Amino acid sequence: MPSSRTNSKWLRLTLAVGALFALAVRIGYRQPEPARQSPAATAASPPAAATATTHSEEKSDHTLQDACQALRLESNTQITRQKLAELRKVLSSMPRSAAVAAIRRFLDSKADAATRLGFKLASNGMLDEAPTLRTFLLDELGRLDPAAAADYSKTVLASMDSADEWAVALRNLALGDASADGRSLLQQKTTQMLQYGPWQQNPSVGFLESFDVPVYLGGTDFLPTLSELVRSQDNPAVAHAAFLALDRLVVNNPATVLQSLENDPNLMTGRESTRADYFARANVSDPQQRQVLESYLLNPSITPAELQTFAGVYPNVNYMISPNLLTSTPMPTHESLMNLDAQALAAAQQWLDDPRFANVAPVLQTITHRLEGLATQAKPGN
Repeated sequence: MPSSRTNSKWLRLTLAVGALFALAVRIGYRQPEPARQSPAATAASPPAAATATTHSEEKSDHTLQDACQALRLESNTQITRQKLAELRKVLSSMPRSAAVAAIRRFLDSKADAATRLGFKLASNGMLDEAPTLRTFLLDELGRLDPAAAADYSKTVLASMDSADEWAVALRNLALGDASADGRSLLQQKTTQMLQYGPWQQNPSVGFLESFDVPVYLGGTDFLPTLSELVRSQDNPAVAHAAFLALDRLVVNNPATVLQSLENDPNLMTGRESTRADYFARANVSDPQQRQVLESYLLNPSITPAELQTFAGVYPNVNYMISPNLLTSTPMPTHESLMNLDAQALAAAQQWLDDPRFANVAPVLQTITHRLEGLATQAKPGN
């Protein structure tokens, strides 16, 4: 038998081998730890979401840049319309925030391309045709996000680069910012635009369409500016736009606007026949309007020529129906027109019996004869 010392030696050897074996097992089956990046390496690698966003922005920017380049090279207006329609579809298919951001970046770049199309309004006040890519994109911004469009309008209105862009920007500001500050800015910038000499002297269609903004704002603040432009003899296009704006202000708020025109006769000096057309808008069924009209007829400073113009059109039911940036002109019904004629006829007959109106009796007789003839023609069988 081995000695006890020998047994003890083998035992220690066995335990040592067993310990080494156990250590080897633990090392062999240890799970590898994931590789750790240094803080510097982590900071240098952008998150996947940020990378995707950057790529998406670059793609959007390239889309608008490519469209700009293509429009610069295109002379066929039919193809241009197709390209703009395709661009509208692309912008509409994008997330709204991404499309808005892309449009703003392009506009900030000041790049542009002429489309060789007009400045043409659709029935909803949006553009059916746009003369430049920038104008088109400002219009699209209004379609996509009215609040964002109103906000960007402040950038456009900060410098007087384009009357057409200003027209769209004013519309976007009106529709997208209903705050008191927004309305104040709209009024200030509209006044600035209408009084800007270079745009008056060579008016674009957008400049002329912007005369609808005073109609939208209403009131009488624009009467001095509009009346001055109405009297412009050397600029018929601007004078006509101002005439229409004043006329629609009268239609929308006759008592107040006509009273202002009566209080300051100098506003229409040289355009007295136009003033007659405006006062012929008065509806005598409304006590305030009747009072203003009677004061007009009794005003000794009103010339016979102006009164004859008034007699030939009263009650004035002529309307210019067209798409506008912000407002619409409702077409009166046949029944309402017949009632207006009947009320005007009754008022004229009453004035003929009133001694106060003796000086204008010939004018009133002209009115009654004309309206009686119209009533006869309107009877069934005639």
